[in-house]
Amino acid sequence: MIGIVSNSNNPAYNLATEEYLLKNMQQNLFFLYVNSPSIIVGKHQNTLAEINLDYIDYKEIPVFRRLSGGGTVYHDYGNLNFCFITNERKGQLVNFYKYTLPILNALKKLSVDAKFGGRHDLLINGKKISGNASHIFKNRVMHHGTLLFNSNLDTLNRSLKIDPIKYSDKAIKSVRSEVTNIVNNLPLPISFDQFKSKVLSSLINELAAEKLYSQNDDTRSSILSLVKEKYETWDWNYGYSPHYSLKRRIRITNGCHLESQISVEKGIIVNISMKCNHAALNKKIKNLPHLFLGKQHKKSTVCTQINKFILQYPSFVKNHLLKAFF
Repeated sequence: MIGIVSNSNNPAYNLATEEYLLKNMQQNLFFLYVNSPSIIVGKHQNTLAEINLDYIDYKEIPVFRRLSGGGTVYHDYGNLNFCFITNERKGQLVNFYKYTLPILNALKKLSVDAKFGGRHDLLINGKKISGNASHIFKNRVMHHGTLLFNSNLDTLNRSLKIDPIKYSDKAIKSVRSEVTNIVNNLPLPISFDQFKSKVLSSLINELAAEKLYSQNDDTRSSILSLVKEKYETWDWNYGYSPHYSLKRRIRITNGCHLESQISVEKGIIVNISMKCNHAALNKKIKNLPHLFLGKQHKKSTVCTQINKFILQYPSFVKNHLLKAFF
């Protein structure tokens, strides 16, 4: 077993590192890392259906898609991420309890009474401190999870607060759980760095890790290429979402409403209809949908197209129209 600790807080870099370690190394290993504030969606999720877009835009929180399935999670500097990558026999690749047991043992050494939950999570007094997911590549399995030590739970909850009836799709949906921080359940307070160090020491001892592995220039170059080509791209983080439909009803003024229906495939708007119960406005938007067909369902792209429309009809309210798309 090899132990690796990331010296980067870049979410795209750490997610790319996980994929590189899974697909390009042969040793069994564990990997610890801390990400800057970010939202990480599961591989098979509809990104827009999982996030509070207005809030994360306001807070400038980026969104990334990971290689594994499961639900959406929030990362920040108070959250420690762990990842195990091992070679296993067919039929024995996915075992959530096996890979969370070393983490439970590390918490036990800190006198934290955490338990394995029914949704592949870790709980303290019924409240979630860790979400977990797995991904298989040939005979190797990657199991990774979060550890909420002293994360900003208000930002976490507000970032993931969504309208469940807005989107219609067959994507994997996150199951929201009440969360808590580990720091609030310790008998004696410790810092995040102390917590990280104690978890690392526990894993090294329990798993008999041979050494802490350092990346060479070739490894970093390969990971950076994966970051640029995949993990920092809109096509992966948003466009990879399954087919989905969106319905919106926007109040413009008292008694005046704009209704929209949008269908999206691979991030591209393939069908759109709009109508307004105000005769004059309805006439104006009659030919509007053609401006968006074949375009990315992306805020900046939609804004560009809206601006073209606004030039023709300066009386139309831009913000109302934008809300019809998200």
